[in-house]
Amino acid sequence: MRKILLIPVMVIFVCAVSAQSGVEKTGALLWKISGNGLAHPSYIFGTHHLFPLSFLDSVPGVRQAFAASRQMVGELVMGDMTAMAVELQKAGMMPPDSTWQMLLSEDDYRFVDEQLTAFFGAGLQVLGMLKPAMVSMTFTVMFYQRTIPQMNPEEAADLWFQQQAVQKHVPVLGLETVQDQIDALFKVAALKSQAADFVCALKNVDHLESSAKRMNRMYRSADLNGLSEMLREEGPCPMSAEQEKALNDNRNKRWLEKLPAIMSNQPSFIAVGCLHLAGEQGLLVGLEKAGYKVEAEKTQRTTEPESK
Repeated sequence: MRKILLIPVMVIFVCAVSAQSGVEKTGALLWKISGNGLAHPSYIFGTHHLFPLSFLDSVPGVRQAFAASRQMVGELVMGDMTAMAVELQKAGMMPPDSTWQMLLSEDDYRFVDEQLTAFFGAGLQVLGMLKPAMVSMTFTVMFYQRTIPQMNPEEAADLWFQQQAVQKHVPVLGLETVQDQIDALFKVAALKSQAADFVCALKNVDHLESSAKRMNRMYRSADLNGLSEMLREEGPCPMSAEQEKALNDNRNKRWLEKLPAIMSNQPSFIAVGCLHLAGEQGLLVGLEKAGYKVEAEKTQRTTEPESK
């Protein structure tokens, strides 16, 4: 579970993004960034935090782009896994003055306890020490793995790129800190809202399963537009506008403020969750608005079997 908790904000948690305008940015996961004074191009790659490493072989040019870069940029630096696990688990603990019984009705409490016991082999007597958002995140990652068995958080491309960079003595930079992700995950929604959202998710696991499979298919085909449209659809458990901004738009804005200096210093390989690329508030449109030329390297294609 510790390794699962270290997965950055996952595709399944990324919020809906705004409709695109102008030239649409879709059909590719790897994009070249040039112009605006850059001596050498940088590259940005949209990851899926649970996809197996073998998928990289189906993305034209990604390994070459990584090899040509002189620094690796991720959502955060993932080098000290133990320290990160401690920090994340500490933030995910329920406050001493709060309990799940205080957050849920008696019926909902019983329902959640039964569902967690069936899924994890442990109910709220054990997992109740964690905040609802932490339990929900862990449940969703493991549910995704069971729905699509090829998924493996221990093979996350985000981590692999950073490990490869360290082995090659290439600098690794983070666009944010663990605390930034903790704030987005745990501090935007009140505990009662977190609990209500989790109850809704448990009562709509069929929707969660179908959404995971649709996301899987769209990521394989680099359909950023499709992912954006899918996540704008009205589902049974929508996020609040505040949660959506915290998880995606606000983070993108902060990253766009940092990327120019990073890329001007060294040609960079930037790997972030794919939905951060898409939409009017996404990184691709944002970089173009900042004066850069942003080009799809190639349309992605894969022959890997899909889960149906």
